[in-house]
Amino acid sequence: MRARRAVAALSLAVAMTGSGLVVAGSAQAADNRCYISASSATLRSKATTNSTAIAVAYRNNKCKDLDYKGSWVKLRMTSGNAKGKVGWVRKDLVHEPTVDTCTPPC
Repeated sequence: MRARRAVAALSLAVAMTGSGLVVAGSAQAADNRCYISASSATLRSKATTNSTAIAVAYRNNKCKDLDYKGSWVKLRMTSGNAKGKVGWVRKDLVHEPTVDTCTPPC
């Protein structure tokens, strides 16, 4: 009976992975992770250079992307001096790795 359950659970996990559904602990679960690739980036309250500066994040500070607007991306900083801050940053200052790459260690 245990063997049947184990086979059924394994079959379900393989089917979910093959269908593109996220399985807990899989690499696909981290699609929205990113990091600051420029030496520094100013987080702003709106997607414009004229908006209020919220914080400055530095190279390799980790983040999660939340939204996009033109050439801007809305981030939640997850490491560094701006940890916990949410704001808009120009896309060219942020690296958003694919599922296969993630540098620095994410």
